Amino acid sequence: MRSLLICIIVLLSLSLSAQSTEFKSFERKGLIIGAAFGVSSIHLSFPEQASFSQTNASFPNIKIGAMISPKLAILAYLPGTVYSYSGNGSRKRDRGFEGIVPSVQYWLKDRWWLLGGAGLGMDAPAFYDIKNESERKFYFGSTLLAGTGVELWRWKNCALDLQGRVQYGTAKMPEGIRKGVAFSVGVGLNLY
Repeated sequence: MRSLLICIIVLLSLSLSAQSTEFKSFERKGLIIGAAFGVSSIHLSFPEQASFSQTNASFPNIKIGAMISPKLAILAYLPGTVYSYSGNGSRKRDRGFEGIVPSVQYWLKDRWWLLGGAGLGMDAPAFYDIKNESERKFYFGSTLLAGTGVELWRWKNCALDLQGRVQYGTAKMPEGIRKGVAFSVGVGLNLY
């Protein structure tokens, strides 16, 4: 509950900041590529196991797409949140609460944007924490996400933004259907 409250406060602050500040206009066109790094509060539940919450790194958060108008982009968004897990008696290891999400990003104001999408949810091994072949398993399901951000700094065709995101996802794992929700805040760099 505390994580949800913090996420709502951050998102409201971002929206108020975007509405109240006047900046020089910026042209977005063509290809858009972005990446963000931040922190996430994640809550996961597994069948017949206790639910748990963690606060961890949020990465890679990559988006690739195209501007179809000066205010609208169509994207492939790859959100990610790392969490520690030891299921089926295995060792504790890092896994990713991730997805491949077709998304739409719309700029309500010159620097304030909203993003939403639905797509393939994934539970994946963290590439740096694989010790043997049995730990290379990926599990799939569905995911929904919504986010907002404010561009803080712009130069030529680059923008640095502060962004918030909420992601709900499922994945079919050996223990059953894993459900989770992650609230993320991060800093992103976008190229237009």
